[in-house]
Amino acid sequence: MTDKNVKIFSARACAQPLREAADIFKQKTGINVEISQCDRHCASPVAEEASEIGANHDFLVEIAEAGIYDLAIGGADYLLDDGEIQGIVKKGERRFIAARKSAIVVPKGNPAGITCLKDLGETGVEIAVSVIDCCKGMWEDVTIREGLVEAIRPNISFYANGCVALVEAVASAEVDAAFGWSAFKHLDPERIDVVDMPREQQVWRATSVALLSTSTWEEGARRFMQFLTTEDARACYKKYGWEIP
Repeated sequence: MTDKNVKIFSARACAQPLREAADIFKQKTGINVEISQCDRHCASPVAEEASEIGANHDFLVEIAEAGIYDLAIGGADYLLDDGEIQGIVKKGERRFIAARKSAIVVPKGNPAGITCLKDLGETGVEIAVSVIDCCKGMWEDVTIREGLVEAIRPNISFYANGCVALVEAVASAEVDAAFGWSAFKHLDPERIDVVDMPREQQVWRATSVALLSTSTWEEGARRFMQFLTTEDARACYKKYGWEIP
């Protein structure tokens, strides 16, 4: 047992499996993992539309301002690219954990009767997309494959300030549907459903763990990074809808 803690910062939607994996790691090693999660506009559990202020409050800003974390986990690997450029993430110090596949997220019971991507282009359908973090730009990646960009874009009525706001917009029926991840159904199963996409329409994004330049215990941090790539840890992610492609 050690009196040191590995301090990790997580995107809010990634925190649930991380907590369970951290508990297993502590049982195996005696090392405690102290988990913090986003606490800004982008992580508020309300259907918040994006603004110039909110869009600048992503998880990298919070990590940099705190300056105390050993590791970080984001909902998409490209966010850690941004972290490397900003000197927050150490170059070459990442490990892939699991991934999520794109899906159409709808209110519980699917009142608009959305069954497929093409339905999102029908007149009167209101759609939410996120303009920051893990879902940023994903709607375009999906629709362009099917030639539906022009049909679906006019129906985007809600620009969410991150994936937590996106899920809340759906759960509170602010919109008929949203472009999100299939794993989102585990975030609020009482209020949302997921319409899966065919394999050829799916977009996948990874969650990875990265060593930060502010780490004060790199040995412990690297041990936890490596643990997150094991079957024991990945089983926690699979439980909540994450997959290993």
